[in-house]
Amino acid sequence: MKKISSGSVLGKAYFLSYLQLVMNSRGFDLDQATADTWQTFFQGDLCAFGQQTYENYLSAVDELRG
Repeated sequence: MKKISSGSVLGKAYFLSYLQLVMNSRGFDLDQATADTWQTFFQGDLCAFGQQTYENYLSAVDELRG
């Protein structure tokens, strides 16, 4: 069930916050958080919300990897 419009572009800051929330609330490391995000947020389709949203997600993951 997607609650975000597929026409919306989600920014890097959104994904930084989202991934940090997943890691903190579930005790996940970054790899676990990205796997969880792929399943629960993107529902297996990383481009479900468009290419720019996907690129912003990857940018956030890269930043968290340091």
